[in-house]
Amino acid sequence: MKKTDELSNSQNQVSETKFTYDLDTIDLDYEISKLSKTNRHVKFKSETLNITIVSLLLSMSTAVSLINVIIPMFITSINVGFVLKYFIIAISFQVVGLYWGMIIGLLDGLLQFLIWGMSPLFRLTSALGLVVWVFLFWLLFEKLFSIYTNKSTTSRAMASFCGGIIILFIQPFVGATLTYFRLMIEVGVKDYSLLMFANTWISLMVFDLFAIILFVTTTYRIQLIISKYRQ
Repeated sequence: MKKTDELSNSQNQVSETKFTYDLDTIDLDYEISKLSKTNRHVKFKSETLNITIVSLLLSMSTAVSLINVIIPMFITSINVGFVLKYFIIAISFQVVGLYWGMIIGLLDGLLQFLIWGMSPLFRLTSALGLVVWVFLFWLLFEKLFSIYTNKSTTSRAMASFCGGIIILFIQPFVGATLTYFRLMIEVGVKDYSLLMFANTWISLMVFDLFAIILFVTTTYRIQLIISKYRQ
């Protein structure tokens, strides 16, 4: 029994000595440097992929905006191409994240200015409106209501409905407010700016409604597809 204990202790001492020796022979600085390089490489590949997807989404949003199908609606009209464009930009945060999604909104304004021209201030306010558009969908659908992690179909549908209604009122108001300040700078006539504020608010509510419906009915399925791809 005593010999067995001595043998066991001897083996433990040998193992500890070997483990200590292995630690001493490892170059920690080199291993940390190698791990850091690996992380940088992975991050670089991820950002490169994001830039590629951003370019694709931007190309798609520009392409569909060229679809010139007009649906008359009482006091305004709906351009099907622009509805699809707003839908693509809305789902961008699901594909590439909030940061890149908002950049797509800004780049769209720049691209529209380069293609069609018009007032730089008009294009800037339009781009800022798209930035707010993406931010609201991210804030309400992902952060506030956590729709993509909600397994209950009923509660998910109710949360999507509430999120859509909130955006339907806030986004057009923001867009109309930007229009008001733009006209005050460009024209300087308060009554005209107020009239266009009211007209823009109503028109955007009708226009945004179709894009919001399209987003609400497809966003969860899109998220499932994206999640499977990332896995």
